[in-house]
This record gives sequence, structure tokens and C-alpha cells, in this order.
Amino acid sequence: MTQHHAPIEDGTTVSITRRRLLQLSAAAGLSAFLAACGTAGTKSPATSASAAAATGTPSATGTPVATGTPGATGVPGASGTPGAETPGATASAEPTPGSTPASSGSFKMATWIGYIDVGTGKDKKSHPSLIRFTKETGVEIDYQESVNDNESFFASQLKGPLQSGLDTGWDIVVLTDWMIIRLAKLGWLETITPGATFPTNLLDVYKTRDWDPGNQFAAPWQSGMTGIAFDQKKTGPLTSLDVFFDQKYAGKMTYLTEMRDTVGLTALKLGSDPATLTQEQFDAAIAAIKQAVSDQLVRQLTGNSYVEDMQGGNVIVAMGWSGDVQGLLVPDQSKDQDFQWALPDQGAMLWTDNMAIPKGAKNKGQAETFINWYYIAKNAAEVEAWVNYVCPVVGADVEITKIDPALGSNTLIFPSAEMQAKLHQFVALDTNQASAWESAFTKAIGQ
Repeated sequence: MTQHHAPIEDGTTVSITRRRLLQLSAAAGLSAFLAACGTAGTKSPATSASAAAATGTPSATGTPVATGTPGATGVPGASGTPGAETPGATASAEPTPGSTPASSGSFKMATWIGYIDVGTGKDKKSHPSLIRFTKETGVEIDYQESVNDNESFFASQLKGPLQSGLDTGWDIVVLTDWMIIRLAKLGWLETITPGATFPTNLLDVYKTRDWDPGNQFAAPWQSGMTGIAFDQKKTGPLTSLDVFFDQKYAGKMTYLTEMRDTVGLTALKLGSDPATLTQEQFDAAIAAIKQAVSDQLVRQLTGNSYVEDMQGGNVIVAMGWSGDVQGLLVPDQSKDQDFQWALPDQGAMLWTDNMAIPKGAKNKGQAETFINWYYIAKNAAEVEAWVNYVCPVVGADVEITKIDPALGSNTLIFPSAEMQAKLHQFVALDTNQASAWESAFTKAIGQ
């Protein structure tokens, strides 16, 4: 698709492209990220002789490695009792270096919508990078946009089988930091065997996340921001979080089902820092959210489906994720729509979605082949040039300029210091506190 580049307007409101914030955290000096984005799937076709032979039984490298519950030092900062979630069998959490990449077979990946490049012309449902992956490696990928939000995917796809020691059917799942922490704490993730490019080509800022020492459990896929998505033709310019509590937009507004996003933005509106949120401040944010729902300001709370609501005109203001506007809304907007995304005056939430391998995945070797393929700078750049979120791969910024020279100097990819100063993480929670806060949030939104 044709890419359009837009400068930052007044330092906060931007016509967001799906390329965003490359090296954001490194520049900002932040050590971790947090959050979000689901529907139909695509299986990459075999496009070479080797790939054509890749439709049979997965290679031996696809056999799950016996890994399991991290010890007390496995996931620092994520302590707490999982409650009803029963950890799986415990085994060594130390990865074995030097794995042999799979060169045949297939694997299944669950992720969010808008996270991969899409073909142009008559072939708007294909993913050129995934076709090339199969051609170059001989491994097929069943790519499914099945994640609408973290909690619902965990409940419907992961908890049951993993709690019973069964294969989930997924070989890679793309989920947010806090959900990866939960899965690792429960012993429900395989360790990712170090390969030729991962974690070698991972930006340094991601190598210092204290909950994943050695990058054993999570391979960052994209990072982004949560702020204001809106139809400017209907609202005019918006830059304040006050909009989410404005009666003017009652019934035409959505919040997110991601607790850390909705509570985080509400806390910022109330003058609190989400990174140091206290129980009292959390309670105040919950009260404000509950009141907004009670007053019917909020049409509904959604995952990535808010995009469909905005496309249909039912919603004109949404708590939205950076990149969704230009990549998912603008291409199909009508003449009477003008979709925008704004970094609010009070600040925005910062997050990362990561690739992880569920415990007992049958095609671990094939999954690791894809992770290492993605961590080749040229390949990451091809994806990033369409996706437009933050890319975690070293050298991808240089490779992107070969696709479009404007990307190397675009301030949407290299944000200003002013933007960086407005980005916030959500406070780290232990399992008990996370469960209590999620429960309080669920009650507040009536779900």
C-alpha cells in the first residue's frame, strides 16, 4: 500500500502511519514496555521446491523442549501466588544454545490484526514477507489474527490446555509483557533457544527487562502507544484526555478492555503517574471509569474491534493504539471521515507485544526458525515499513531507508524528546495484586 508521511503537528497530534517510534525506548532511557491489538488467518504458501515438500510431518527440531517453571529468580518483579492457575511441570529454565534451525514442516502463530505487511492490487489478503519466509526457509506458517485482547485469549486459548499439561495448538503467541510474565511465572512457556540472530540482534533496551533475564521467554515483536483515536471531521482536533469524560461524545466513544491502558490513561487524566500508581490512585481511576460507564458515556469496552466501530461510524472517539489509524482506518476511510491519533497533553501509555512459545508446543523448532528469520534486519524492516510500530531489531532503521528514504528521518519513527517525556509504563504488579486490580476493573466496566 502507498505510504504517506506526516510530521508531528504541534508536537502531540499526528496523522499516524503504521511506522512508529523506532528506537523509542533506547532514546528515552526506559527499561521495559507494556499492552495490545485480532481476526482471520493466512497460511503462507510453499513457493519453492523445498517449501513444497514442507507440508508433511514437522522436523525433529519441532519437538518441544522440556522447559518449565522459572525459579524465584526466573521472573524478577513478578512474584505472587497464581491462585487457581496451576503451574505446569517444572524443569530447567536454562536455554540450550546452538539449536539447529528447522528447514521443513509448519507452525501456527496467534497474533493481533495489523501486525504484518499486506499485499497490494488484487492480492490484498496475502503477506509478502511470510511468503518469502516460506520460500527461504522451507517452513510454512499458519498466521492467525486471533488475539483481540490478552485476557480473553488467555482464558479461551491457553489456560485450559496448559493447566492440564496439554498442547494449546499454538506454536507462537504474540502477547503483552504483563501476560508473558504471568505465563512464565506459571511455567507455561518454553525457553527460546538462542539462535543466529536472536537475541543477538535485539536492541539493547529490550535486553535489560528484569522480568526476562537472558531473553529466555519473550522475543519482542512491536511496541507502541495508547492515546486518542478520533474522527476529526466529527470532533475537530483533540489533544486532552478530558475527551474520554465529555458528555458531548456519549454513546460514540469506546474504552479498551486492557486494564493497564484504560486505567493508565484515566490515571494520567487525574494527574497520577501510572508507573508509580498507588492503591488509592488506582481506586480513584476505577471510580472515574465506573461513573463514565454508568453515565453511558462509553458505548462499549473493546479490544482491537474498536477499529471496526470507527470504520462504521458508530464510534468517533476511542482509546486507541498508535499505528491503527493510518494502517487500518485511513486506507478505507470515506470522504466524510478524517481519522487521527493524538498523543494526549497529559501523556500516553507505552507497551510491547512479544512472541512467546507456549509450553509443549509441537513445532518449537519451526517457531524458532521464524523468530530468527524476523530478527534479520532486512526482514524486520519489510514488516515494519507497513506495520509502523516500534521495531526491536538492530539495523532495521537502516534497512527501512532502502524501502523508503523518508523513514530514516521521520519524526514519527524517531520521536522528539517532548514526546518521549510523555510516555508512561504501567506499574509492575505481583500476581495477587494484578488479579485484584483486574477484578476491580472488570466490576467497574460491568463485564
